Amino acid sequence: MMNNSNQFLGEYKAAPNAAAATVNITVNATGIAYKPANNEQWTTIQITEMVGIHTFNESNVVINFGVYPYQSITCRDDQFLQQLKLQCHNYPIVANLLKNGKSTFIKLMLFIAAFIIGLALITYLFILPWMVDKAVENFPSNYEKKFGKVMFDQVKAAEKCDASQTKLLNNFFDSLNFKSNYHIEILCVKKQEVNAYALPGGYIVVYDGILKKMKYEEELAGLLAHEFSHIKLKHTLKSTFNSIGFSALLQIIFGGFDDAVIGLLGNQTEQLRQLHYSRSLEQEADENGFNLMKEQQLDANDMINLFERLKAESTDMIPSILSTHPLPEERIKYIQNLIHENKFKVKDNKSLEVIFKKLKDDNEHAY
Repeated sequence: MMNNSNQFLGEYKAAPNAAAATVNITVNATGIAYKPANNEQWTTIQITEMVGIHTFNESNVVINFGVYPYQSITCRDDQFLQQLKLQCHNYPIVANLLKNGKSTFIKLMLFIAAFIIGLALITYLFILPWMVDKAVENFPSNYEKKFGKVMFDQVKAAEKCDASQTKLLNNFFDSLNFKSNYHIEILCVKKQEVNAYALPGGYIVVYDGILKKMKYEEELAGLLAHEFSHIKLKHTLKSTFNSIGFSALLQIIFGGFDDAVIGLLGNQTEQLRQLHYSRSLEQEADENGFNLMKEQQLDANDMINLFERLKAESTDMIPSILSTHPLPEERIKYIQNLIHENKFKVKDNKSLEVIFKKLKDDNEHAY
């Protein structure tokens, strides 16, 4: 608090960790002076001796001076800063306070915070994707298969599976004749949930809740083409690696493959079931799925017909397949453009038709 003789109460520290002593402070045209409350001897600090003036707000000013480790004077009187600016405005260290009101300390803290945030953004946007791509590139196919099998077995153990429909789904996929370096294995889960998802290494899980919603074999072909594309393009592997942390990624990048890594990856099963693919990955899977349908001369319109029907039929509850595979208008238009720009002759596939009919008949008697 300022008294009648233009003195201010403050604190003096001989070093950052030293005990604070109460002092009286005055301001003059060349600096400040201070003295302990019980002492008549004033100590003068010239502006040129000051190494920093830090303003945390208008009523909290810290002045560092001397040689390292610096001494400091702290004053919490809002009139002190105004008096300092009035008396010493010709000195750069004070003039800078007049320009922006921020101390070098605050500016330094802001700079450090901005640097850390910038570094985090660079890491997230550039370094992490590069590391994930390198990990996918370096991950051996036999380990991908092994890790996918761990996840697949977890689903088998946790869910009620339909052996008959599982066999029919695998027969259906085999009849699609998609070219693949993977041996694809499909599991049908007896659950009303409308969902399907892919696992690394060649595994696909289909809930019979979505089978109930299908009307045509091309809808099932489009669904399997899309999920198979996520496997073929290693989207499931990329998405898993995105969530395991830097140390595990580095271990994979530099060839550290062991059961511990497989165990860590195997814990991502639930995350993959609820995985939201990015727009770019969904577009890649759509395009690859379309090309697979085109090669087999199957009607690619059914790639989106099922999803649009699910969206139209849904009321309060959004089907899981739509929450994990969102179908915004631009994605629908993208698939429609693919169909429009790549016209081909559609032919009936009797084998798929027969298997699909058995699936539907079996499914209707499942509950």
